[in-house]
Amino acid sequence: MSEKIVDVTGKYSHEILEIKNKLQQLENKRIYEISNVQSDGYLSTNITQLKKMIAGLIYKIEYGKESVDEQFTEIFSKLK
Repeated sequence: MSEKIVDVTGKYSHEILEIKNKLQQLENKRIYEISNVQSDGYLSTNITQLKKMIAGLIYKIEYGKESVDEQFTEIFSKLK
């Protein structure tokens, strides 16, 4: 079996969790057209958000950008 070169799921866990949460909301029918709860948002809005999340994650991976977790670590290390 090949050795991992980059642990994408570990490095970008925050970003992946956001995508999983959005998919879970859609799976649970948490969209305004079904739930009539305005905070759930329209289906088109949720799809647009999901597309942006996925595109953002792909961009970070392709260009070696920091994950949200790494950005937080950097910010908090400067506060010490």
